[in-house]
Formats: sequence, structure tokens, C-alpha cells
Amino acid sequence: MSTPIIPSHLRPHVAPQHYEDYTPTDHAVWRYVMRLNLNTLQDTAHPAYLEGLAASGISPERIPDVREMTANLSRGGWGTVAVDGLIPGVAFFDFQGHGLLPIATDIRKVDNILYTPAPDILHEAAGHAPILMNPVYAEFVRRFGEIGAHAFNHKAEHDVFKALKKLTIVKESPFSTPADIEQAEIELAETRTHVKGISEANEISRLFWWTVEFGLIGDIDNPQIYGAGLLSSVGESRHCLTDAVVKHPFSLEKALATKHDVTSMQKELFVCESFEQLRDALEEFAQSMSYIRGGIHGLTKAVESGNLSTLVFDSGLSLVGVPETQDIHDSLHLVKLTGPTALAANGEVLTGQGLADHPEGFTFLHGKELNEVLMQVKIGERLDWAEGNVRVTGNITAIQNVNGNRALIVLEAATLANDGKTMTMDRMELIVGDITSAFPGTEVEALKPIPETVEFERIERPLTAADPIFEVVREIREGRAGRERLPQLIDQTLVQLPDAWLLRLELLELADEVDQPRLISDLERLKATSEQRDELITRGMALLDVVHQ
Repeated sequence: MSTPIIPSHLRPHVAPQHYEDYTPTDHAVWRYVMRLNLNTLQDTAHPAYLEGLAASGISPERIPDVREMTANLSRGGWGTVAVDGLIPGVAFFDFQGHGLLPIATDIRKVDNILYTPAPDILHEAAGHAPILMNPVYAEFVRRFGEIGAHAFNHKAEHDVFKALKKLTIVKESPFSTPADIEQAEIELAETRTHVKGISEANEISRLFWWTVEFGLIGDIDNPQIYGAGLLSSVGESRHCLTDAVVKHPFSLEKALATKHDVTSMQKELFVCESFEQLRDALEEFAQSMSYIRGGIHGLTKAVESGNLSTLVFDSGLSLVGVPETQDIHDSLHLVKLTGPTALAANGEVLTGQGLADHPEGFTFLHGKELNEVLMQVKIGERLDWAEGNVRVTGNITAIQNVNGNRALIVLEAATLANDGKTMTMDRMELIVGDITSAFPGTEVEALKPIPETVEFERIERPLTAADPIFEVVREIREGRAGRERLPQLIDQTLVQLPDAWLLRLELLELADEVDQPRLISDLERLKATSEQRDELITRGMALLDVVHQ
């Protein structure tokens, strides 16, 4: 199958991977997590993950090249794109709807090896990619992308995204201080206080979180893991199956009502029966969304978003602009769009109805009684219609059809009276029909905003004293350097790098019977310095015992 093409409006989010910037420590982090997870997940992951890991060509030995991943995933009709960390939810879903897996190419620090709130290549590549080789699950994720790309958010959620992205960057930056992290957490908490209610984007993000990211499947008493956030985390992959995590039978209603926290390990999870159950739940959720429901529900969501939106009418006419206000007079709605607005149909802008023709916006009336009248009027008649405090008059000079359906009534010498205020216009256009769909952005190529050029900041991680040793250890392991150098490397590590527990584990893997006791003794010392190190070192040493058998 061919690799999906990146749509032009998504290209600004695509960032170079800079593979050469990965340090030897970065590759060691990848190797530790992958080998530990593979050992842990043999009996706990859904079979589709383990089968897909081999098919995707991802090696546990080194960080993958995103371009090479695309070559393997293309057999299942998917592609990959490298992105710069956290990207807006609508873009993330839009990529997936087009069969493209966005992969954040940074990798977590050794200090965050158990869990990181920042999307990184361990999570995206090792967590999401393998299971996409399963056609049923892959179609579920692609459909998730299609639906998520049509979800409205609230204005205040833009600020929440910016604050969350800042926090993920600060937490993974080698230059951040504890004070920097605390300040970023405070700013995120503050922006969240301004979000009122739950938007469609928030709801579908929750559903994605409790399924694709952190989902369990099968028997609730002995579930298997399929969520990428669990599959890619050496901490979560074990923690999620303990009694410390409450397991709920999957319920769409309960999942949508359950908040999630991206900054810490999960306290509760949902267990679905099958991928088919997830597919059915996703379609059920889609029926509640504006892009399927339309109507006043969709119009209201568009106004709340404060962004470019599309309103589709049952004639096939689309109105593209930024809905700013919605005045309601009983069953009649007076809707004002601000800024350049256009009318389109079948993916093309109607003649004389482009952005240049409506530079200051567009005002339209929407109501059942008015619609019934407009369906009956004829050219040459005079319209004089009123409902409540609203009155419209004018000479009907044109009627425009779309796909054979009455779509637009043109009045000349028109007036619009509203609550005692009258506006006179040389030309007024009245839209005919009900709103059948409403969604953010536009699918009309000519009306899509010109993508801004994004300058991605390239922050190279400084090499540490451990990096040259990690590199030589890899060369020895791969047969490109002699083992006679090991005693010197071990001495150097024990004397000069008192906290380098991961390096000690890699040396222990290669050490002989003479040097093993020294490394083990020092690792025992490091285990006593923190609970996290105790877990990481203990599990790493247990893995080496498996390897040495």
C-alpha cells in the first residue's frame, strides 16, 4: 500500500528529526526501556502489539529513524511524520485521520525514565506504531482521527494547550530548575481555571486517553495492555496491572465523565472487551458531535470556539467564517460572523461569494418559520416577513440552487430590523435550509488559512561525562571494540560518575566475574538513594540475570 500524503495545512507541524543529535545516553535510555518492556510485556500485552513490534521494524537496540519506520508501516497503509513535541489536538487527530502517525522525536531524560508527561519517541514509536499493524485497530485509530479533527474546542483551551506544552518542554529540558518546573505547573493550573464546561475536543481527548493511550482489554480480573502510554512506560506497564489501579469495565459514559492527568501515573483505568467494542463506542460518541448533529447545537459550539468554522446546510451550501454572536428570538436565530467569510459548495467557493466579497463578515437568520417562507418565494416578489422583534423586507431578485436544492435568496433594497434598530442594505442574502453539520476549520482548500512558517528551535542536549563511555560500551557490545577496555571503563565510571546507574547496568552486562561484584556493590549503594532508583536498578539487574541464563 502507498504511504499517505501529508496535507498542506498540516505540513507546518512537521519538524526534522535531527537523528545525529541523539546522544549515546539517549540511545541507552531507549535500549533500557525497550528491553525492560519487552521482557515485561511478553505475557501482559495484547498479542497485536508484540506481533506488530516485529513487523514495524523497530529495534530495541537504538532509537528508530522515523523515515525508516514509514517504510515498514506503509505495508499497513500508514505513514509517520516527525513533529516537535506536543502539537494541537486538532492537528494530532487530523494526522491520524489521514493515516499518519505523528511522532515527537525527543526522548525522555534518565531522570524521567519511569514516566514523562511529554510526548517522546519512546511513547510515539514504541507505544503507538506497532499495534497499528493490526488492521482492525488501525482502522479504529484512523476513524478516531477523522472524528477528533472535527471536534470543537473552547477559546480558553488554546491557552491551556500553550501552558501544557510549556510544562512538557520544561520538564524534559536539561537546563530547567525545580523552580522553573513549579512555575510552569502553576501557570497550567491557572489557565485551566478559565475553562468552563467540557468541549467536544475535551471529551474526545478523554476518550482517546482512556482507550488508545491508557486502555486495557479482555478479562477485567486479568486484562492485557493495548494503550500506548502503558506499553511505552517501564513504570506504567507494571503499575497498571497492580491492585493500586482501579479497573472499570469500559463505559463510554463513564470514560467521558472521568478526568485525566497527564503529569502523573494513572490511578484508574478502563478495560474494554474487544477492539470492536471500542469501534462501536466511538461511533456512538460521533453521533453526539456537531459535525454529525448540526442544528443549533452545532451552531452554538461554533460560536463557543471563537475560531474559523464551517456551517453546512441541507442544500449542500457551506458557510465558512468565524461565528461571533448568536442572538435568539424565540425559535429564530440571528447569527453574525466576523472577518472574511465565504460561501461554498462541493469543495469550491461560489462565484461572487469569496472572502473578498464578504471581508467584514456575514449575518444570517436561521429559523423554522423563515425557512418555510423562503422555500416558497419566487423571483420578482417582495418579501415582508417578521417574527418577534425581527423583520426582513426586500425585493427578491435571484434564487440560487446548490445540487438542485434551493440554497440562497437574494434581496435588493432590503432592510433588517432587530429590536427597534433598522439596517438598510443594497443587497441581502438569506440562506435557505437547516444546519446539518458544523465543524472547526474548513475542507475547502481555497479557504484554508495559509500555513504559517514555523521555525523549530533546535536545542542540542549537552554531552555528559557518561556519553563517551556509553558509546564505547556500545562498540564493545556490537563487536567494534575490544573487551580489554572494560576494566578501565569500569574504574572510570565508579570513580568519576557516582550517580550513573544506567551506565553501571550496561557495564555489568559485559563485565567478567572479577568486575561484576564491584559494579553490583555500587549499584546496591545507588538503590538506597531513592525508591525510583531502587525499582529501576532492581528491574535492570533482574533483566541481566535473564540475559545471562
